[in-house]
Amino acid sequence: MDPSNYQCIRLWAGITAIGANLALIWGLAISAAWWADRFSGAAVTLTVLLGVAALITLANLPFDLLSGDAVERGAGRIEGSTSSWFKDWIKGRVVTLTGLWLGMVFFSLFRQAPQLSIPVSLIAGGLLTFILLFLVPAGHAALPESSGEEFEKKLGLELKSLGVKLRPIRWFDHGDAESVNGCITPRGFLSLSTTVAQCLTPREAALLVTREEYYRRSGAWIMILMIVTGWTLLGIILALLVPSANPVQAGLCGAAMMSTWCFLALFVWPTINRIWMSKADAFLASLAPSEEVRELFSKIARLNATDISLAPAKTAVFHPIPPLQDRLDRLS
Repeated sequence: MDPSNYQCIRLWAGITAIGANLALIWGLAISAAWWADRFSGAAVTLTVLLGVAALITLANLPFDLLSGDAVERGAGRIEGSTSSWFKDWIKGRVVTLTGLWLGMVFFSLFRQAPQLSIPVSLIAGGLLTFILLFLVPAGHAALPESSGEEFEKKLGLELKSLGVKLRPIRWFDHGDAESVNGCITPRGFLSLSTTVAQCLTPREAALLVTREEYYRRSGAWIMILMIVTGWTLLGIILALLVPSANPVQAGLCGAAMMSTWCFLALFVWPTINRIWMSKADAFLASLAPSEEVRELFSKIARLNATDISLAPAKTAVFHPIPPLQDRLDRLS
């Protein structure tokens, strides 16, 4: 399967999943004006909302199985079994299910007892923050001791030559045989996939890490936080304005409105992020020879099986990272 077909299947699987999710949550929210009237009491409302959150999560399983396992396996990009993939899916979905349920509880509580919604939302936000920062590990995989220590040592030396200090590394294994990924976590760890050490040289890895450090030092991550926070708060305000006939419908309408608002962000966020991506690419090109950077970007695109070129209209939506040819053209 060539990269273009691979990415096309993944894109349309994602679009179909988003459409199905929106149709399901809005269908449940609108119809709740009739079927949810029979439920009364706080405990019953919480249970019904939890059941709906579980239903929506399970409804995503076929799409996740297609794009996360079947397509990846068909392209020869994952090595683990479907059962191991399913275990990872459960771990990830527990977090999203919890967030969805707590969100619906907030909107339901706001309708019944607005004075309780603020403290409950603070508790829920604190709980989710704790889960994301401390219970979801930045990495847990281990490289072979000898090769791992050697790679980290060489990576540290390369970073030092670029004027960057090596952060504590947390390795993770995403099951992909080739794709390379990494980031600097909110807790300040350097989180890298094990494929970075297997597929990249220490010099190549150091250049990519330096590029991530640019985001950190430039303050772009603060702008990202402000945009996400502002967009979320505006969405919450809009969601609270949606009328409802009962507490269950209030929770579902709030979730439906927030889901739609997050979907609309996909038409805004890519444009903003591509600007920062171009600046980061230019910064990297100022540290290393242009040809070396071009070869590195081409290698990453090959390993991650990303699109080489896309039509401008397609690039504008759902593609926060520009296609390879656009990035190379900007370096020329």
